Amino acid sequence: YTSPALAGLLSGLESGARALILVPAGQLDEWGALIHRLTQGTPFRVQVARGTARAMRQLRADALDVIVATPETALTLVSRSALQMERVSSFVVAWPELMTEDSLTPLMQDLPRDAQRVVYTSEAERVGSLVERYARKALTARLGGADPLPTGPVRTVSVSWSGRAGALADLVELLDPASLAIWTVDRGFHHAI
Repeated sequence: YTSPALAGLLSGLESGARALILVPAGQLDEWGALIHRLTQGTPFRVQVARGTARAMRQLRADALDVIVATPETALTLVSRSALQMERVSSFVVAWPELMTEDSLTPLMQDLPRDAQRVVYTSEAERVGSLVERYARKALTARLGGADPLPTGPVRTVSVSWSGRAGALADLVELLDPASLAIWTVDRGFHHAI
């Protein structure tokens, strides 16, 4: 469920910018594996920072594009001038309710104004003030539960299984979006798509 948003963030990552993904310590491996899968075959350089030494060395050598870390590790990297928050253009916080606000606040307050922010939480009420202060004008989406938020108008297209790539090309041509991220579960038509 996080793959589409992460793929969208990564597709918009420009040269010289960085993506910072903050996760609880117990989820570093899970999120690291996901990011490595999403960046496979791309030029993005990824580091799952379990500590500061290697990440600090790679940041100072400008050899990282995507950093997956705990807030505490990220704070240490910032305090040692290895991670410059002004270069972070994509910022993800996964399960902030499992983190201390003291570790998140210094990182979020130094984000550039136009940095893309994504917050994954299962307890929106507990992190509401953090989102209100540092993720202004957030689009909130609830998955599951009895009270889902309404979505805007949805249009569907019915096509044959083998006609998916062609239908997608027609759709892109028709909509002519300024930017685009496409996420597919079935990799059988990846090349065509």
